[in-house]
Amino acid sequence: MADTIDTMDIALQLVAAFGQGAGIMMIDTNALRPAYEAYVSDITRAVPEWDTHVLGSIAAVRAMGAYAAHRALSERRLTISREDVEAALGVVRHVNARSLARCRITRLDD
Repeated sequence: MADTIDTMDIALQLVAAFGQGAGIMMIDTNALRPAYEAYVSDITRAVPEWDTHVLGSIAAVRAMGAYAAHRALSERRLTISREDVEAALGVVRHVNARSLARCRITRLDD
């Protein structure tokens, strides 16, 4: 399957995963940009091996969405902000560096 997908397919799959984690929350228009900018080069490199890394990557981005939603809700907001995503990005990268090292998208050591 990996030879029939491109970076847009992967980016859209990851956005869907973020949304699954975020649940019913709304998301500010530019809120996901920090995550995209952090991972765009990794997404490009992941295309040939996507089948190998898809589950770990989706799990990490889904967790990012859940954390961003939790952060917004804890401040009594129904919309995820850019700052929520930046905070979630930091947490997922920190946790992933220790326990989800197989996730090609969120790994810090590449």
